[in-house]
Amino acid sequence: MTRLRVFHAPLLASSMCLLPAMSGAQGGGLLPQPPQLSVSATADVEVKPDQATLTLTIESRGNTAAKAGAETARKARAVIDTVKALGVSVDLIKTLRLDISPEYSYPGKGEPPRLTGYVARNSIRVDVRTIDQTGALIDAALAKEASGLGALQFSSSKADEARLQALARAVAKAREEAAAMATAAGGSLGGLVEMNASPAQEAFEQASADYRMARMSASTPPETPVSRGLLKFSALVSGKWVFIPK
Repeated sequence: MTRLRVFHAPLLASSMCLLPAMSGAQGGGLLPQPPQLSVSATADVEVKPDQATLTLTIESRGNTAAKAGAETARKARAVIDTVKALGVSVDLIKTLRLDISPEYSYPGKGEPPRLTGYVARNSIRVDVRTIDQTGALIDAALAKEASGLGALQFSSSKADEARLQALARAVAKAREEAAAMATAAGGSLGGLVEMNASPAQEAFEQASADYRMARMSASTPPETPVSRGLLKFSALVSGKWVFIPK
């Protein structure tokens, strides 16, 4: 949480307190402090995503762990080489998960499970900097024996700028509302006492996808359509201002 403190003041529960607070003075006396206004406000900024992250899955089975692992490694190399050939930098390709585990059948009727083979899985994350290329990358990876697409998530290179815009709008909105409250109460808005900001929330656009051995029905299928929508950045602020009675 970001905090801007102009000077210390008692924290009041109500959104507007017109009862004066008291502070210490020389000789142990108390001096009245001006009443305060407390306001919270939110603001949103929407931007068009220009980046994407997709997770490709590769899966193979074999009667030994070595065979399952070797086949998955072959497929993964083919997928990575294909993605690189389409212009994605190797720095934007990352292995997220690699595991090999046994598989069993369960006959039932008190019989113990029987080992039937091994399955090897590899998950690869690809950060796409040219978002219009996303559909072509998905199709190319599936054509090179990727087993599926785990997730597709959109983001923006202007995320920091959007967060700051949302924060500035929320602050302006809070002050505008505080000024309106002060006028309605028969006074005017004084100086800022304190302002708090919650971290800006970013609503990622995520397309849920589960391509399992897709593209089997046509030799040259159309490119997978990708609709990116908009990203929303939200900011919440709360502020306190001095209320000046007339």
